[in-house]
Amino acid sequence: MGLYQRWRRLRLQGLQACRLHTAVVWTPPRWLAERLGLFEELWSAQVKRLASIAQKEPRTIKITLPGGQKIDAVAWNTTPYQLARQISSTLADTAVAAQVNGEPYDLERPLETDSDLRFLTFDSPEGKAVSVLAPSTHVLGGGQQPEQFARLGCSLQEGPRYRSMAFYHDFFLGEGEFRGFRAALSLERICQEAYSKLKILKITNWPLLSPRCGTLVDLCQGPHLRHTGQIGGLKLLSNSSSLWRSSGAPETLQRVSGISFPTTELLRAWEAWREEAELRDHRRIGKEQELFFFHELSPGSCFFLPRGTRVYNALVAFIRAEYARRGFSEVKTPTLFSTKLWEQSGHWEHYQEDMFAVQPPGSDRPASSQSDDSTRHTADILALKPMNCPAHCLMFAHRPRSWRELPLRLADFGALHRAEASGGLGGLTRLRCFQQDDAHIFCTADQLEAEIQSCLDFLRSVYAVLGFSFRLALSTRPSGFLGDPCLWDQAEQVLQQALKEFGEPWDLNSGDGAFYGPKIDVHLHDALGRPHQCGTIQLDFQLPLRFDLQYKGQAGALERPVLIHRAVLGSVERLLGVLAESCGGKWPLWLSPFQVVVIPVGTEQEEYAREAQQSLRAAGLVSDLDADSGLTLSRRIRRAQLAHYNFQFVVGQKEQSKRTVNIRTRDNRRLGEWDLPEAVQRLVELQNMRVPNAEEIF
Repeated sequence: MGLYQRWRRLRLQGLQACRLHTAVVWTPPRWLAERLGLFEELWSAQVKRLASIAQKEPRTIKITLPGGQKIDAVAWNTTPYQLARQISSTLADTAVAAQVNGEPYDLERPLETDSDLRFLTFDSPEGKAVSVLAPSTHVLGGGQQPEQFARLGCSLQEGPRYRSMAFYHDFFLGEGEFRGFRAALSLERICQEAYSKLKILKITNWPLLSPRCGTLVDLCQGPHLRHTGQIGGLKLLSNSSSLWRSSGAPETLQRVSGISFPTTELLRAWEAWREEAELRDHRRIGKEQELFFFHELSPGSCFFLPRGTRVYNALVAFIRAEYARRGFSEVKTPTLFSTKLWEQSGHWEHYQEDMFAVQPPGSDRPASSQSDDSTRHTADILALKPMNCPAHCLMFAHRPRSWRELPLRLADFGALHRAEASGGLGGLTRLRCFQQDDAHIFCTADQLEAEIQSCLDFLRSVYAVLGFSFRLALSTRPSGFLGDPCLWDQAEQVLQQALKEFGEPWDLNSGDGAFYGPKIDVHLHDALGRPHQCGTIQLDFQLPLRFDLQYKGQAGALERPVLIHRAVLGSVERLLGVLAESCGGKWPLWLSPFQVVVIPVGTEQEEYAREAQQSLRAAGLVSDLDADSGLTLSRRIRRAQLAHYNFQFVVGQKEQSKRTVNIRTRDNRRLGEWDLPEAVQRLVELQNMRVPNAEEIF
């Protein structure tokens, strides 16, 4: 029976959209025949190996479950799935994989020695990855007829709220024989090389697994589902073009993306979530509310319109107010620097490909950051800054410093430029030109813990106002770290102690720190539960060394400061996009570009309505006037509600005579008649309080 017919029997949603079919007769290419033959050879060898081990004298082993319960098992015979069936039939049905001594493990793989065993279900993060990694990508890849497609690989990308995993496969659509890349190997040769790697890895590294789905033989570390019937809901999302390993190859691939879940109910819930997410897309909101736009003549840069600039400036003003309260000094630094600066900081060596280089007037040397000419002199080449830290180091070093000046907290909203690939640009989430609430703290080692705690409190205060929950993660020393290990240990202990005293939950990411110092990653969650990495707190031991930063200590000797990189919003543009989607275009009053609209009942009240509008503007509030006599009052009120104005001031003959306004909220809650000065004063109070629900507490 063909693959399509077999999958239809599984009733997997979304597979019918593939329109797969099976050829009546086809001859597999030589590379595929060899690969299938190798798979059968390895399969037979593995079966014989396990049978040989099983024939030996049985050896009893102890398996420890999470609750401490111990179960007897037979080495090289008992599988986690068999133990799951002993415990509960429900557990056996819902388990997707296991963890043995903390490592992922197939349910059907025999246990080898005394072990700690944990069963993974879809409810666990590890189980969600397995539920797609094992079957979904292999089913999708196996569904393509090998005489039509050359499969070039697959990858995984993290999915959104429901913690499933989106997946994709890349395919090359050939015509007859495989067409070769003009500047590289032919696709046939690429597939043969992949076959060779499969052979080497499979023989020399047993943890690597080789699943087979129809004619597809893949190489995957696993673990895998027991069978594809555990995919209860699968949906293909899109197909698009892509490049082989993001290279500049002239021939494109076809990328087919999908998502899967263990039940159809979860798939339906995800579809409902996706519809809501599409309605909240910040690009859609930006267009409908005339906040910002993008233009092909400046790719990767955003044009903020007056209303969008209002939101942008409100965010920056919020952070500036916090700076004043927390002892930060705002500075301005140049945008363009000689590459000598970036060579000194190390960015030219490690970050050159992501920087924009500029050729100064009168110079005949090429200003390309892509050049590999080792003899090229960079003295006459300038580069747009991708970050502010080297400039702040110059600012610290421009005159002698004393311990009395520390901690020195420098903040900068300067424009940053990064040479992002055109394919990676997407709305406000990834830009080539943006601003950060970037700050750097120069302090002594004794001040480090207090400064870290202050940074964490800064994060919590800002995210509470913005309505975000967040999760922290401490990333410690990586294998390629630079500096003194003792200094690293001390810094990591300081960060751990600060996190413990902070009181919020946090995770430990061992070995995931930057090469120049440990860091605290901050993942905030929006109203749809999606994670976004915006803020960060990083220690840096290298820049003070590279720039030879020193201050005179209390004893009179020169000492080196510790540098803390700190951002709360991160990219202001990205955070604005996250906020737009989180609130769905219904901005809180203090951020809103649609705070108040004044609506006169008739033309006789238009003059008074303009007076009310002017009073609001004089108080620093955003106010519009809707005096369209061609629409009825109810139509204008409805239009204001659809535009998400926080408040509507309706003025008729009675309000005009009494110098009052009749107030409604965007949710059509009627607040009644207010004196105009009192209403304006109350709105100013609510704006300054930065409350998320001004309409409810007015």
